[in-house]
Amino acid sequence: MKIKSITSFISVLCLLLATISIAAAGELPPPGSKPLSAILKSVEGQRLGVITSTEFDDGLWEVEVCKDSTCHKLYIDPKAGEEKRRREAGNENELPPANAKPLAAIVQSIEDNKTGIVTEAEFDDGFWEVELRKDGRKTKLNIDPRTGETKR
Repeated sequence: MKIKSITSFISVLCLLLATISIAAAGELPPPGSKPLSAILKSVEGQRLGVITSTEFDDGLWEVEVCKDSTCHKLYIDPKAGEEKRRREAGNENELPPANAKPLAAIVQSIEDNKTGIVTEAEFDDGFWEVELRKDGRKTKLNIDPRTGETKR
């Protein structure tokens, strides 16, 4: 009876660990998706405001833009690059400086270096905090908004 209990415990533990590792791997855009830099370039071209963050979540890119004192979150299809919906968001976001490089250019540089797939970028404490995924690993970078260089 003890062996059966131990076997059941180990099975449940393995299932739990597999679930945790899948969740930790994070959600990635599906194969055939447009590069994030292209999606951000399209949003920047619409002149809706300053991009303050982007994140891949629930199968869509969430891109937050702020203009004047109003912020909106755009939900964008990763394959077609089309906006699916929009909602008003909080307006407590820190904005990149006026002389900052466009986020699309910063992300394009990361994509060109093949460092990993950008899954999130948020402007906070004077830097772009960028999250990448590669080979099941998550890496975080702090990037200077003016130069596009990684902060050490």
